[in-house]
Amino acid sequence: MTEMGNTQIDSLMVGRDERGYFIKAAGSIRAMLCYPLREGLLSLLESPSSLPAVFVDLADCTYMDSTFIGLLVAIDKRLQKSSGGRLHIVQASAACRDTLNQIGLQTILLIEASAPTFPAVMNELATEMERPATEFILGAHEALMETSEEARKKFGLLKELLERKLKSEKPPKDSHGE
Repeated sequence: MTEMGNTQIDSLMVGRDERGYFIKAAGSIRAMLCYPLREGLLSLLESPSSLPAVFVDLADCTYMDSTFIGLLVAIDKRLQKSSGGRLHIVQASAACRDTLNQIGLQTILLIEASAPTFPAVMNELATEMERPATEFILGAHEALMETSEEARKKFGLLKELLERKLKSEKPPKDSHGE
């Protein structure tokens, strides 16, 4: 989607080769746009022969919401646990570097100035996705909150609200009219 005054189209491009998984973010990355990454990438990281690394190019990213940032943290943790690999944020724009620094992630995530050559074939994730599930948004923020006390304070209220929403979305257990 293109915003007024923004000629950059919001998109996530993905590719893969023997070095790992590659993600190129452009424009404004919000929960609805990054939702497909959860299913595709996190499930890949569950397998014993998972990818050695994930590279995320943020050179053309003008904004990323906390759900996307939390998803990146969750991917990094899952990657370290499953294969000892890491998520590499490369060529982060000034806006993205500022956001990551404000949350204190510059010491947790690998943030690198240069990027490896990305695969020649990159596919765009679908732009018209269903609304992200509350569980997805909650999980991303829980991963983010585990990074620091500052993040816990910053996103604690949102976590409580999401937990309440999730509880209200689930039907009550066994209500057979007894």
